[in-house]
Amino acid sequence: MKHNYIRIAAATAMAGVAFGIAAPAAGAAESHRVAASAPVSAAELATLKAANPASATNGEAEITPQQLTEMTALAKAAESESGDQHRVKRAAGGKLGSLIALLKKSPGLMKAAVNAAKKGARSFEGWVNSLSNWNPVKWAIKATPEYIMFQLIDYLAHL
Repeated sequence: MKHNYIRIAAATAMAGVAFGIAAPAAGAAESHRVAASAPVSAAELATLKAANPASATNGEAEITPQQLTEMTALAKAAESESGDQHRVKRAAGGKLGSLIALLKKSPGLMKAAVNAAKKGARSFEGWVNSLSNWNPVKWAIKATPEYIMFQLIDYLAHL
């Protein structure tokens, strides 16, 4: 009887490895995030913008390669300050000032954020979700605690 249990366990383990369950499951949480580590060329940025149809309306169309590099560096600096290297959780350090500084790096994003915040929390959340996965602003806002996000919405709505 023990022999059957061992064979079943071995067959299950082999099936898991054969179907590749272990590796994709381990990286699934981080696979959707695209980090721009090196400076992005204008052509590469244009390709990234073209991949998201909402770029024209959510403020991303006006981002320059220099602004993207600055925003990425600011988000990475805030992430390393928080001590969380494996996730972008608290990418802005949980501080309202860090998020505002990140938004101010691109006037187009700031204007779109203010317009969305003036329409309410759901509209702001929809705006954040419309941002591309390569945009560090999206992940910094999504990683903040709820009370900081509501403070950010309140701040932006009163500009």
